[in-house]
Amino acid sequence: MAIEKRIQILLDKQEIYDLMCRYCRGCDRLDKELVMSCFWPGAVDIHVGKGGKMYTGTAEEFFDGEWEGFKEFTASQHHLCNHLCEVNGDKALAETYQFSLYWKAPGDDPKLNWFNSNRYIDRFERRNGEWRIIHRTLMRNFSFPIQPQGFPTKENGWPNLSQSHDDPAFCTLKQIDSDEHL
Repeated sequence: MAIEKRIQILLDKQEIYDLMCRYCRGCDRLDKELVMSCFWPGAVDIHVGKGGKMYTGTAEEFFDGEWEGFKEFTASQHHLCNHLCEVNGDKALAETYQFSLYWKAPGDDPKLNWFNSNRYIDRFERRNGEWRIIHRTLMRNFSFPIQPQGFPTKENGWPNLSQSHDDPAFCTLKQIDSDEHL
């Protein structure tokens, strides 16, 4: 395989991984627009929904139906682990291991505090130079309740953590260049 083609495959894989990271950020910051920008319109999403029930339909329908439920939680974290991606022209397939945590302060309700081990099995398509998910199957490996403790607060010196664009992760290059603190 020519070096140019090998480099293009590496660039494609990085774009796909970045897309996966944007998806996780969108989930954790309750940024539905960012989440939906990772899927092509009409993309199929087979996903675990509220109450652990399996959902099969479009990504738009899934997130329209589930989005308000995400706001019940104080926060969530989606962590990407092993990511194996195969690219073939304008199509790609990836298996990505993922851990997600959902919690609600003060952390004592087992119905609202969860650790999940999942795998995303995703098919991607590139259209007009842009990669997005066209078909997702979420495979649940296991899930168990957690009892989180020690929530960070302003009173004990932590920065303002937020499920929105107020979170320090959304600082701009301008803020960094001007030496403003998070």
